[in-house]
Amino acid sequence: MLPDQAVEVVAAVLPWLEIAVAGLLILGLFVRFAGVATALLGAVFLAALAQAKARGLQIDCGCFGGGGPGEGVSWWDMARDVPVVLAGAYLAARPRGPFQLDNRFLDVEVDDGDAGPTAEGDQARTTAGVS
Repeated sequence: MLPDQAVEVVAAVLPWLEIAVAGLLILGLFVRFAGVATALLGAVFLAALAQAKARGLQIDCGCFGGGGPGEGVSWWDMARDVPVVLAGAYLAARPRGPFQLDNRFLDVEVDDGDAGPTAEGDQARTTAGVS
């Protein structure tokens, strides 16, 4: 899928990128960014699996367990990665949670999207003569 020179660079950088994103998710820091990164990394991996399956490649990297010669990519291999993409997309869309450290360290207002009018909005309407 990639040129030979790019394979070496990606193989060296990708594990560290995945560990960094996982660390952000575990700590609850920059959750929206980490969710987007998770969804993108998962989608790219899923696309790579799909093209390998379509081409009938025998994968023997040990990525799928077994430790022996690869038997190719199964539908199960692809299906088990779909929840990773969906979880990343969910965190990108709704990044706020009670255990998120962003809430503690950053001055971020929690916005659930379904909250009603604020107290300031109610006071402004009352002073304007609207109830």
